[in-house]
Amino acid sequence: MNSKLYKGFSLLEVVIALLIISITFLAYNQLIEQNLKSQELKQTFILESDKRLNLLTIYVSNPDIEQYEVRQILDINEISETKISTYRNFDEIKIDFITPDKSVYITIIK
Repeated sequence: MNSKLYKGFSLLEVVIALLIISITFLAYNQLIEQNLKSQELKQTFILESDKRLNLLTIYVSNPDIEQYEVRQILDINEISETKISTYRNFDEIKIDFITPDKSVYITIIK
């Protein structure tokens, strides 16, 4: 009975245990990596949404604002307006703007 206690583990048992540990570690590593990517996408979305809301606020508060002022305020590289439709005194316009990261558009009525 004492000889069984001193025998230890077989090589097959050690290899299987190491395999289980490595698979668990890889799965955990992938979960962390996906979480980090998700956080980066979330941060990008929040910044983009803030910029859209700020642009919308600026155009609603002062529809006749000059484009160079908007570019300075919001750190936009390029901005353009396209008139989509008109109804009485209101114009529906599409505003395309290019940020240092990517191109974005927003449609507003002024």
